[in-house]
Amino acid sequence: MQNILVCQTGGWIGDMVLLTPALRALKRAYPESNLTLLLRPLVANLMEPHPYVDTCIVDTKNRGRYRSLTELMRRIRRAAFDVAVVLHPTSFRNALLPFLARVPMRVGTNVNGRGMLLTVSRKDDTSVHEVYRYLRVLQLLDIDTSLDSLEFWHTDTERRIIQDLLDAENISSTNRLIALNLGTTWRTKRWDIANFAAVIEQIAHLAPDVRIVLTGSSNELALVEALSPSLPIINLVGKTSILQLGALLERCEVCLTCDSGPMHIAAAVGTPTVALFGPTDPVRHKPYGTGHTVIEEHIECRSCYKRTCYRQDAPYLCMTKIDTAEVVKALATQLHQRARVARTLKLKKEH
Repeated sequence: MQNILVCQTGGWIGDMVLLTPALRALKRAYPESNLTLLLRPLVANLMEPHPYVDTCIVDTKNRGRYRSLTELMRRIRRAAFDVAVVLHPTSFRNALLPFLARVPMRVGTNVNGRGMLLTVSRKDDTSVHEVYRYLRVLQLLDIDTSLDSLEFWHTDTERRIIQDLLDAENISSTNRLIALNLGTTWRTKRWDIANFAAVIEQIAHLAPDVRIVLTGSSNELALVEALSPSLPIINLVGKTSILQLGALLERCEVCLTCDSGPMHIAAAVGTPTVALFGPTDPVRHKPYGTGHTVIEEHIECRSCYKRTCYRQDAPYLCMTKIDTAEVVKALATQLHQRARVARTLKLKKEH
């Protein structure tokens, strides 16, 4: 199997991070293969340096539905793939393209009627984490899926850039840091900015030796502007690339975030998270691995997966019910655990 096409045009950063164990398993099973990833423009720059991806095909969809489908199908046909692994969990188009391109072997889950487009398929399972949801597809190819850990592909270059940014804020390599990721793509997933402000104030009081770093994209600068300028924060929102964000989160002891791409990046670089969940199900989307804390409120309309809240009585109730005291307690616990580990390691070095 020399030429592999992986189809995942979900288009979100978190999807690409959670996809990595499956890409790694494929590449380890077929180390001499050329692995091509079909994806969307939003994540193209992130995935091009990916250690297990050789080539990217970007599905821009910018030439009309029929014309873009036809042109992409012809490109896939010319590439002469041996197998197409459809890892997008629901997209009919992701299965249709390799079918029209006559890829001889096509594997994926049988949802939305796309089983007829696949040569081998299995029933989907939405009761498991998305990492395992991807890995289940590879089991159709008898690939070992036991290695399921996340990883992120930033380098020492990104680490040096982050340290330069921190140096400019008078942060040394030994200073303790906590990351607060204020935003998320869906409005329904967001926690009120006033709650973040309250957490910042309390953490600054409880752990004065810890510096608080705000993370996020330039799209979230308005959230920062809503905070009081007197709060003791280091604002790096909009100042890092995605790979640099990985290096920054790696440097932090804990990350407070809603369900978001940065949450998955933090988990991938080994930083414990305190993750706030509302309209989505943490069984499927929680930070993968151990050492993380998920905070959620059991509201009858969860998990709705809606980008707009339709409750008239109490809009965004699943997020507004999350109490700042519980969040501060979870962060303080994480910080205490990290400090204890650091002290233990220091004692071992001294002896």
